[in-house]
Amino acid sequence: MSNAPVRQLACAALVAALSATACAKAPSTEKDSNGTMSEDTSSSRTVGGHTYTTQPVEAKLGPHRFMFPANLYYDQSGPLPDGGVMLTVFWPDFGAAPPGNRPVRSVEDSQRQVLVELNYLDRVPIADYLGRRSSNDATAEAGSLRSRNPAQRLELRDAQAERWGLTPYAINPALMDAYVKDSEAELGVPYRRNPALEPDWYVARSTDGRLTTFISCDPADRVPDGLSVQGSALVSTGAERIAMCRHSMVDVDDNITIEMGYARVMLHDWQRLESAVRALLRNHKIKS
Repeated sequence: MSNAPVRQLACAALVAALSATACAKAPSTEKDSNGTMSEDTSSSRTVGGHTYTTQPVEAKLGPHRFMFPANLYYDQSGPLPDGGVMLTVFWPDFGAAPPGNRPVRSVEDSQRQVLVELNYLDRVPIADYLGRRSSNDATAEAGSLRSRNPAQRLELRDAQAERWGLTPYAINPALMDAYVKDSEAELGVPYRRNPALEPDWYVARSTDGRLTTFISCDPADRVPDGLSVQGSALVSTGAERIAMCRHSMVDVDDNITIEMGYARVMLHDWQRLESAVRALLRNHKIKS
């Protein structure tokens, strides 16, 4: 499984976050009376000589074919040049933006976007994907010092009280202290720990205990949200950055991995987001 799509999503999410505090664009004119983005995507729009529409555009994920509306794609045109499938939906309804919105998208709308990357997985069992995401098995040799890092392994973290239907998993301080000592003894150099780079982890499980959701977010005790929920709008708090989350789940039946990036302030709506994305896959799949 390639890590390139993962990096693409992370970079895109970072750009989305930075755009909120960097370049200020003119506000979008496509607002309803409540100040939120209009969900009327029935017409086409020409911006900069390019006409954006809602016409279906084919996407291929392994043997599966989907016909997503053009305005649902990241660039509001279709799959990425390499065939990768990146979609964009918007809080609070998790619907697509109107065609032609992307070139003139306001900071306010950019802050509400959720980037959704879809990949077909055939090199490892789909059932193992979330377990690999919640560990460092892919990068650490079994039995090595790195494989004992309690910040990078779910089974070494401590389950906390449930929030929003998710179980947070915190780093075990005693295990972390022991790991630091082992690292310094083995490598002979001081261990440089930066808690600001140790994400908060949240998981959901099925009734039989299988991981169904894995979410990694900027640590709440180190990075403020940067946004606040005010009705159907997300409003900047004036912080230097926006806390982000990386949300992983899978479509087991079709062997599709789903990776999403969004502002952490939306985390409480994770279940609605998952339902919306699964509905997109179900409703736009071409039946064989």
